[in-house]
Amino acid sequence: MWSRIGAPISMAGMLLRPSLALALLVSAGAAFAAPPVQLVETRPVESGLGNPALPAPQAVWLEMIGGAKRTLDIEQFYLSTWPGEPMDKVVDAIGAAAKRGVRVRLILDQRMHGTYPQPADSLRSVPGIEVRLVNLGPIAGGIQHAKFFIVDGEEVFLGSQNFDWRALEHIHELGVRVRDARVAQTIGEAFEWDWRAAGDQMAGRDSTGAQARASARPAGPRAHAVSIVQAPGDTVDVRPSYTPKAFIPDSTLWDRDAIVRLLDAARREVVVQLLTYSIGGHSQRDSTLDAALRRAAGRGVSVRLVVSDWEPDNPRIADLQSLAGTPNVEARLSTVPEWSGGYIPFARVEHCKYMVVDSLWTWVGTSNWEPGYFHGTRNVAVSLRNRPIALEARKIFDASWRAPGNRVVKPGETYERKAHGATPPAGKTAYGK
Repeated sequence: MWSRIGAPISMAGMLLRPSLALALLVSAGAAFAAPPVQLVETRPVESGLGNPALPAPQAVWLEMIGGAKRTLDIEQFYLSTWPGEPMDKVVDAIGAAAKRGVRVRLILDQRMHGTYPQPADSLRSVPGIEVRLVNLGPIAGGIQHAKFFIVDGEEVFLGSQNFDWRALEHIHELGVRVRDARVAQTIGEAFEWDWRAAGDQMAGRDSTGAQARASARPAGPRAHAVSIVQAPGDTVDVRPSYTPKAFIPDSTLWDRDAIVRLLDAARREVVVQLLTYSIGGHSQRDSTLDAALRRAAGRGVSVRLVVSDWEPDNPRIADLQSLAGTPNVEARLSTVPEWSGGYIPFARVEHCKYMVVDSLWTWVGTSNWEPGYFHGTRNVAVSLRNRPIALEARKIFDASWRAPGNRVVKPGETYERKAHGATPPAGKTAYGK
């Protein structure tokens, strides 16, 4: 399934409000102490989930966007705001960047933009902002599902957070900020491919991405592996990767294979947290990740998965149940409790996409673990070799693993569908749309 966490939206004002200016000053002060590679987590309010030591995305995004001097390249699944919610300030910051002379480019998935058009269409009218819509269907068979942005070609943010007001307060998310031009350049190549492909599609020149592929030229050395000094004696090895294999600048950086390499090197423990997990769907089938998890378990590695209760009644839950029946493998369905302020459509869900191997490697990406996300859909990721970062991610996993309301996944059991659509359950009042 394609994740569809989103909602109709309204547009915040494009002027730099005093509240935004204050937020930028506060976040900028905090940035001086931030390490070059930093996990960024959305902890759903009133949930008890997550690692309180990690920064929240709104402050990080505002600091990054507010610090842009030349360029701001944004590629998102969609853009959704709601009046008075945190995403308003992010949209304001994008508009403010353009007003001070920053060139802003925004790529969105064509089909999802049709559902949530207003903020992006309003941004399109601001001088200095160009918006393009890309359809990955004729290019690779899927969608533009990546969530990342690049500032001045020098730093990148990527992760599970959509540009959605709910992703800042009401969905469990994990992203990563990397302040390194080499990593930004490598991820940026995927942006340039999609920018060209979207332009060709919108002009009616080429719908298949063939011209974008043929004309692509690296702007600089591609970073297969980068060492970044966090602090004296503390180094992070960063390895970027992306999908789909048929439309990426370097097929050796295909994300599925990057994950498999980490799994095959595991010696003691693998923990994974995802929205969805399956080996099939949308007429595609690929058991490569499943087989790698089973190989690890067969070597005596402890394998644990936390997967959302988004669609536990989907027939594809059988894939997770089968895996959970393997010796040394455990899986649980995560439940995010309802917010006291009302039912929020398309929210209160586990949306993280990360893995920790041996408390040393951390993979953070934008792909759900289903074949279509690796074979037909644009996604990006990084693999990080650093024990302190891995331990921070393990704290996130531990909180979710122990959270009240979780259900153990067992072969043969059935699970009731969770209400998460636009219509609230009987007797409930909806907040937002």
